[in-house]
Amino acid sequence: MDKPLARTARLLDLIPFILSHQGITIVDLAKEFGVTEKEILADLNLIFMCGLPQYTALELIDLSFEHGFVTVREPQNLDKPRKLSSEELSILIMGLDVVQTQIIDPVKQQIAKNLQTRLKLLIESAAANSILYADDRHLPHIDCINRAMQSRTALNISYLNTSKDEITKRKVLPIEVFQQGDEFLLLTWCFLSKANRTFAIARILSCDQASDALADVNSDTDPMLLTPERRVTIKFQYDRSALSFIENVQDRVIEIDQTEMIASVEVWDSEWILRNVLANAGHIKILAPVQFAHEVAARAKIALSNY
Repeated sequence: MDKPLARTARLLDLIPFILSHQGITIVDLAKEFGVTEKEILADLNLIFMCGLPQYTALELIDLSFEHGFVTVREPQNLDKPRKLSSEELSILIMGLDVVQTQIIDPVKQQIAKNLQTRLKLLIESAAANSILYADDRHLPHIDCINRAMQSRTALNISYLNTSKDEITKRKVLPIEVFQQGDEFLLLTWCFLSKANRTFAIARILSCDQASDALADVNSDTDPMLLTPERRVTIKFQYDRSALSFIENVQDRVIEIDQTEMIASVEVWDSEWILRNVLANAGHIKILAPVQFAHEVAARAKIALSNY
């Protein structure tokens, strides 16, 4: 059984994680947090009853998970991952300085040193995230990213994943830089995941150009892959229960008929749009392309077979 503090930490982490993985299945969510599906369902039911003071329908956290796919519509101020302030991080780093002088075991010394290095990287990342960008020229590593896109070569990046509190090294092929709200994002083909992945540029800690050419990637593996020219237009019909989905994709809508409630969106990340459609199961009907509608149906059938 969970200890109260461990469960509280998980509850605080769930909302920002789901927001960055809208439409994730309950099965995958449980695996990500290392708990059972029963525990995740208990967490989601508890979160469903939480919110801001007054606790009316307008102040409660709004999420959906009835069909096995989890999506958050209103996080009520819990949209950011938990993080320490720069002052708290600095105190921990200084404390580790003292601790290292008292440790005799070389293995434990190395653990303390590694932790200190990670905390320093978090401070640098916090400083990067605090910058108000006037234009993309002030983005960290933007020159390196632009050169890679122009020369169609891959990048080796170190990336801070705040949802999992870890730093990962990836080799990626940059496709496009775009803005979503106040955040600048980099759309890539990730060699590790073998799929399209989007990274927040402010959380890229290091960036070095690799020698891999665009031709090294098999572009036939995904029809929505690699270049902006290969974007795909998805046409669908929706009902009023899916209006929040329309709001989330409004920057990608290229055509909309609000009378017939039919819209077309231009996408380049098939997995992203697929998860969002599944998260709104029963409220969105794919009209075109046909192969995408078949993929949605197949994925939904697999998910339902787990219950």
